[in-house]
Amino acid sequence: MIKRYLWAFTFCACSIFTPVRAQDMDASVLTSDELNFRDIASIQRNAIFSGIDTLKKLSFTAPLRTSQDSVIYSRLRKIQRSVPLAFNEQIKSYIETYSSRNYNPYLAKLDGLSQYYFPIYEQIFREAGVPEEMKYLSVIESSLNPHLVSRAGAVGLWQFMYATAKEYDLTMNNAIDERKDPYAAGVAASRYFKESYAEFGDWLLVLASYNCGKGGVRRAIKRSGLHNPDFWQLSPYLPKETRNYIPKFIAMNYVLKHASEYNIEAIPSNFAWIPKPVMVEHNVDLNDVARAVNLPIKTLKEFNPAIKKETVVASATNPIRVIVPKTAQLNDSLLYVALNHQFDTEPSQQLLASARVVPQDQPGGRVNIVHVAKRGESLSTLAAAFQVTVQDLRAWNDLSNDARIEGRELIVNKTADKAFSTRIAAATNIKKVPAKSNKTKLSYLTHTVRRGETLSHIASSYKGSTVTTIKSDNRLKNSKLRIGQKLKIRKIS
Repeated sequence: MIKRYLWAFTFCACSIFTPVRAQDMDASVLTSDELNFRDIASIQRNAIFSGIDTLKKLSFTAPLRTSQDSVIYSRLRKIQRSVPLAFNEQIKSYIETYSSRNYNPYLAKLDGLSQYYFPIYEQIFREAGVPEEMKYLSVIESSLNPHLVSRAGAVGLWQFMYATAKEYDLTMNNAIDERKDPYAAGVAASRYFKESYAEFGDWLLVLASYNCGKGGVRRAIKRSGLHNPDFWQLSPYLPKETRNYIPKFIAMNYVLKHASEYNIEAIPSNFAWIPKPVMVEHNVDLNDVARAVNLPIKTLKEFNPAIKKETVVASATNPIRVIVPKTAQLNDSLLYVALNHQFDTEPSQQLLASARVVPQDQPGGRVNIVHVAKRGESLSTLAAAFQVTVQDLRAWNDLSNDARIEGRELIVNKTADKAFSTRIAAATNIKKVPAKSNKTKLSYLTHTVRRGETLSHIASSYKGSTVTTIKSDNRLKNSKLRIGQKLKIRKIS
């Protein structure tokens, strides 16, 4: 009897809310001999939910002037969940812009990137009790580019300023910037959203505060004299940029939700593999991880945008997240070794013993740390030991990708600070010579470039000369030389 009443209610509700037309149903399902009660119930349940969606109201609506306005209005009501959406001429203008032919490549790229970033945000927001629609704010803020830096100095996917990032426990140092980490920055953003919602009680005002700051919203409320206003009531009192910010958010939400209707086809991103986050508690060489997953180091770095160098600097008290792409060629044994092999990023006593401290000709205690490469050492191990990058080592020493370094005298840190150089000087029993004053008059020799010579060859021919000093003294922007070119070479007594 109860089932009979439920069936009657379902049928009536379906009829009242949304008439189900034959063309709206899958013909193959309707004509199948296997059509059963569960299939019919599922169709009717979806129809009920669709009907309920059509009864929802938007938080603000301007008069609908065209049939296209009505279509957009109806679609907005259907996608509205916890964050109140709206429709007016400004939102319509942004929708027309984002869905235009000129913007199609940009939206296609965003759609492709969103397939990687959005599931990360959704999981974080779900666990934090934040509406998943807030993920679209990252699109407005950074175009899903973790390396974006604003003119004001905001960084990363969620565009955190340094002070705000510190407030929300994001780590920023010479080895990592968690503002670029989709996981860490996503958690920080969710914390901000919850705190802001607890104060303002309106998700659109939460978004507004993300743009102009909580203080900006508080001041607007004070000027308005309103009690518990929503965004649209407060809008006239907010900065112009913030008034535009919410329409952009709503329009981007709408267009990406209806990408197919606007012929936006997602462009595949480099994130073609399932990401596996691994917390490491010791230093890890990303080159070893790249070999284990059979990907170029550049691609692995794209999965780990927060890590500044090719070496992850971590400890038990400061664990770091490494994203490992699960490729078809992943070698579990190599990956285990890569993630569990421990090494120091501090120079060993053996390295220190062979290092020399060479003062630079600038004030401030800056020095060059010079090391003679030995058998078995590589640019990767030296970069990790001296906390620099492989790219820096190549640039400082004018090295090609396939250059052999055994026996070569290499600059391994050309901008070492005073504390670092003092420690190396003490460990190697080298008395640190103070940097020369800018007033010291330098004398030079003249060298004429011959066929086949490079800056590295020339530097090695003159005592105390380096590629860096030759470039600086001759104002060279790169390492290219021409036969017969005259170079100034410092005279070192």
